Amino acid sequence: MATKDFKFYYNELGSEECQCGRTKHSGRSLCYRCYSSLPKNLRRELWLPIGNGYEEAYDKAVEWLL
Repeated sequence: MATKDFKFYYNELGSEECQCGRTKHSGRSLCYRCYSSLPKNLRRELWLPIGNGYEEAYDKAVEWLL
């Protein structure tokens, strides 16, 4: 994985703002509202480690939410 990509996902995970603009907890991918609206399989995949599937899971979740 490129350093640039790693930094993006690391920063996104550590931020306190969800992709929708709402507040979220640092260490969580999404705010509660976005997370709970995802299908169960997408929610589960968001717990994969960075570099081990998290990036794909996050991208799929954001795309599903749009």
